[in-house]
Amino acid sequence: EDVEQVKKQHSAILAAPNPDEKTKQELEDLTADIKKTANKVRSKLKAIEQSIEQEEGLNRSSADLRIRKTQV
Repeated sequence: EDVEQVKKQHSAILAAPNPDEKTKQELEDLTADIKKTANKVRSKLKAIEQSIEQEEGLNRSSADLRIRKTQV
């Protein structure tokens, strides 16, 4: 959803001979939101990977562990 809005903003900026500051600011805000979301996802994935590594350290070879490992 945010990516589509960024595409529209890029098109508007490239199409305009003199893009206004409002459009540029909206693009920067959207980019910042995308970066925040990406960082949240990255930290959650790292936490999942760490929990899987801990379970592997306990020598658990359950099917559930293997499934979660392949999904990350």
